[in-house]
Amino acid sequence: MDLVDFKMTKDGLVLVIKHYESIQVILDQIVSKLSQMKGFFAAGDKIMLMVERHEMHSHDIPRIVSLLREYGIDVAQILIGDSFQNDLSSMSRMKLLEERETKSGTKVVKKHVRSGQAVVHSGDIVVLGNVHAGAELLAGGSIVVFGNVKGTLRAGLNEGDSAIIAALSMQPTLIQISGYTLREVSNYEEPVIVQVKNGKIVVEKAKA
Repeated sequence: MDLVDFKMTKDGLVLVIKHYESIQVILDQIVSKLSQMKGFFAAGDKIMLMVERHEMHSHDIPRIVSLLREYGIDVAQILIGDSFQNDLSSMSRMKLLEERETKSGTKVVKKHVRSGQAVVHSGDIVVLGNVHAGAELLAGGSIVVFGNVKGTLRAGLNEGDSAIIAALSMQPTLIQISGYTLREVSNYEEPVIVQVKNGKIVVEKAKA
């Protein structure tokens, strides 16, 4: 069954990924599709990514984005909706922020991440600023925010539940570490560390 397809719209090219059971099947189909389209893309080309049931498959997005980058294709926006529509004006869009990686592979964002923006990286993410409501961070590893968090944080999507989240203060919309999710988080005005302990997400004040 073909779960991956490129769609041309008036707003640009969209990689559409239908609801799936196995991420490996999706990755294999992307590679197969790109092989069939050899010569179509030039290094640095930008596309949009639409994953049906985005919430259910959000933990796989860093792997998909990383695979596309290996082929020289950058994801400029993530489209959010239940199914693909050729009229993209009615769909929510998350603009991906591009920041350079350090030699260690950590992605450092030296600005606020505003509503409607997303940072997706297969390793660790460090933000030197705030994460506003309506913004989203998706990290394969850990997340550190030197600022206030009001958006959505998803960590450990590759590394698992050993990943941590740290912030100077937070009132996040949602926190996810690996397969664990916390939807209701108290208001913390001081530095906190979030990690998985005994099968659940625990938010603790950072020790001086």
